[in-house]
Parts: sequence; structure tokens; C-alpha cells
Amino acid sequence: MHNRIKGDDKIQFFHHLTTLFAAGTPLLEALQIASQQSQSNKMQSIIRSIADKVAAGSSLHQALAEFPKVFDRQSIEVIKTGEQNGQLTDVLTALTEYINAAKEMKGKIISAMIYPCIMAVVAVLAVVIMLWKVVPVFAEFFSDAGSKLPAITQAVLDVSNFLQKKGLYLILAIGIVGYGVRRYFKTEGGKHILDQALLSMPMFGECVVYVNMEKFASNSVLLLKSGLPLLETISSLQGIFHNNTVYREALQKIQQRVSGGVSLAMAMEESKIFTSMLISMVKVGEQSGELPKVLEQTGQYYAERVEQIVERLTSCIEPVVILGMGVSVAVILTSIYLPMFQMASGVK
Repeated sequence: MHNRIKGDDKIQFFHHLTTLFAAGTPLLEALQIASQQSQSNKMQSIIRSIADKVAAGSSLHQALAEFPKVFDRQSIEVIKTGEQNGQLTDVLTALTEYINAAKEMKGKIISAMIYPCIMAVVAVLAVVIMLWKVVPVFAEFFSDAGSKLPAITQAVLDVSNFLQKKGLYLILAIGIVGYGVRRYFKTEGGKHILDQALLSMPMFGECVVYVNMEKFASNSVLLLKSGLPLLETISSLQGIFHNNTVYREALQKIQQRVSGGVSLAMAMEESKIFTSMLISMVKVGEQSGELPKVLEQTGQYYAERVEQIVERLTSCIEPVVILGMGVSVAVILTSIYLPMFQMASGVK
């Protein structure tokens, strides 16, 4: 048992509901059983609250909407559609599969980035420790020797001296600046600038674009398959992309264009932030009447592309980190040994 609500807790909740519905268990009883099976104390409390609301006459999606920090808009919209068309079991099955797939892809990305991040942290710590603890020992030795130091040695000693005297102030300044930047990027204008910058970055921007293409395709499939009309699907996608101002604003314009009679593919093309492949697939899906099926295949393609790009990113980051650490250590060692060689050879 634990107190926080993890991703697995939500997956288990939907999985339990799906299993119980498939066995013919009434909704209220299914919720009561699901609350007992949850391993999260907080999740148990929330499910009991949902059961109380359902018992008082609320529908399942209305009860879930009371907890927006736990259940996202996409899940609520999908469940709402399932309740309306009487296919709640099928909808919950599809929703559980989607959440599992999304969690699996996120896990792969995080796993791929852990090693380069650890290497970067170790490299920075190694250089800082050398400048903070090792270099000052040699600085005293050079000072006692009284010889003129090479420029590279003097520069390293100056950096080390700065860290010794003002290192804590530097850390404090970095923390304040980092906090200010983080607060700014939480504002609407800051988020928009950050989202545009991420899309423009070499290689990393490509990964961000493909992640958003997969997100658009997979969520569209889930919503359309559950029976949600296209305009309502686009509206729900705006909620799913609420953290990305660029795509959220584009989806608002797309919804306006589609409601005015323009095809989805043409509206997406006008936004200029969707890949040509996705636009072509949407056009094919609209013409054939198989949009969910085509988008499902496209989503799988982009999921594979994301994995490939993440592997490329990690393979590029690792040598850069190793090279950066190697050069930094080499500069420090050179600055230490060069004056020692000069003193050994009698150069003053």
C-alpha cells in the first residue's frame, strides 16, 4: 500500500472496471470492488467518493470529472461517449490499452535518457570537485614556489578561487534564476515561447514533433472509435494538448475551419505544424471513410519513429558528454602539470 496515486493505480482502476463490467457486475458494485482492490490509499478514497456520487444519481463520467487532477479530460470524454452509446465495456477496454501503451512509450523514453543524464551529472560533479578541492592544493604549492604561472594555469586557478569564495553565491544565483525562468515558462506567453523553441531545436525538435504526431493520432483513434463526432474529438484534443500552446491554438483554429465545412486534412495543412505524412494519411482516411483505422496505423508508425530518434539522441549525447568531461579534465591536469614541468626544467 502507498499514499500517492501512480500511473499504475489508474490503469488498475480502469482494468478492474473493465473486467467487472464484462462479468455483468453493476456499476456501483464494480466501483466498490475496485476501491477495495486499489493499492493506493488516496485512490481508494477517490473511488469511494465516485461510488457515492454514482449512488446519488451521477453518471460515471460526471463523477470522474470531479477529480480533474486524477482523470484527464480525454478519459472522461471517452467514458461519456461509452455511456451514451451503451458500449462502456468496449470503451474502457480501449482506454486501458491506450493508457498502457502511452505508459510503455514514456517508460522507454525515460529509460533511454537515464544513462546520458547520469553521465552528465557525474561529469559536472567531477570537474567541480577538482576545481573546488584538488586545484587549491596545487595553488598553495605554486604560490610558495613563486614562479610565473602559464596563462592556462592562472585561468584555472582564478576559476577555482572564484568557486572557493563565491561558489555558494553562484549556486544561490543559479537557483533564483532557475526558479524565475520556471515561473515565467508557466505563464501563457512563456509557455508559447518555450513550445516554439522546443519545436525548432535540431534533432530534439524532430522528436517533439513526432511525439505530438503520435499523441494526436492515438488520441484521435481512441475518441473516434468510442463514437465521438469529429468536432467534439477536436475539442477534446484541445484539452489533451492543454500543456502545449502551439498545438492547442492550432486545434482551436482547425475546429473553426472544420465547423465551417473545410476538411480536417486541409485545416491541418493550413496550420503548418503537422507533418505532411500525417496530413496525407488523414486525407486518405477521410476519402475512404476509414479515418480511425488509418490514424491507428499512423500512430504506430510515429511511436516507432520516436523510439528511433530517442536512440539517436542518446547515442549523440553520450560522446558529447564524454568529450566534454575529457577536455575539462585535460585542461585542469595540463594547468597543474605545466608549471611543475617548467620548475623541474629550471624555467622561471
